[in-house]
Amino acid sequence: MALGRTSPRDLPLFAELSGREIKDIFRAGEEVSVPAGWSLILEQTPPDAAYLILSGTAAVRVKGEEIAVLGPGDIAGEVAVRQNRLRTATVTAKSRLQLLHFTREKFDDLTDRLPNFRNAIDATIAERRGPQPG
Repeated sequence: MALGRTSPRDLPLFAELSGREIKDIFRAGEEVSVPAGWSLILEQTPPDAAYLILSGTAAVRVKGEEIAVLGPGDIAGEVAVRQNRLRTATVTAKSRLQLLHFTREKFDDLTDRLPNFRNAIDATIAERRGPQPG
């Protein structure tokens, strides 16, 4: 559960979660490392996984244009997995990344079993989408 010097409790995604829930999340994922330049998610591909960034930074691009940079504590791939739709962006490592990789099944299980995690993921999705008309 290494997030550099940051504790999972200090991250907005985990703010409302108990220690037990955080442990469940970390147990469900597989820690992986990827080099700078590696794309973990490609735009318009099927939703097979989500990733929690433990260290490093990643660029988020839509149609080739960088729209955001993700860092420790950020999650990537959640929109497509949660909403069962094609990927909305490409996510590429800007530096070496340490990640927690969640298969779609594990991610779905966590959002089903842990309402606080599901709420945090849904809030992240809404925040990234910005205000919606209507």
